[in-house]
Amino acid sequence: MSEGSDVELDTMEIFVTALGRAFFRGIQGAVVRELELDPKPGRPLESRLVLQAITMAEASWQALQGVDFMTQLMLSAAAHSRAFVETCRALGLAPDAVSAQQRAAVDGCMQQRFAQAVRQGNFPVAPAQAQQWLHAELMALQTQAPASR
Repeated sequence: MSEGSDVELDTMEIFVTALGRAFFRGIQGAVVRELELDPKPGRPLESRLVLQAITMAEASWQALQGVDFMTQLMLSAAAHSRAFVETCRALGLAPDAVSAQQRAAVDGCMQQRFAQAVRQGNFPVAPAQAQQWLHAELMALQTQAPASR
């Protein structure tokens, strides 16, 4: 099959595909561009390049996780963040009227939204998007409040 074969093993393409599965496409694309991981059929993939690509992808992933962590912290209901207080006030909800249990539940819902965004490849979450989520969670809390009285 080696003589005049149209099928050549492209280890670079296989590796890039695996990188995209292990991380997400944004990270994959950045690593491919930075390291010029262009398809090279029949040419061996150097282990040095593999290690460099994985290291870059992991560092990118950790940096993006840090961005989302900071966004979550900036909007934390449990931490009584400034964004939480301002959103409560915008909704006509007294921040101190929201119990610790309710604030923890809001943060739990927010964490689920962040996790879903990661699964969908929408990572990191834009602060404006997260702010909208907080607003929605507090509105839901506000609509539940009269029923619990």
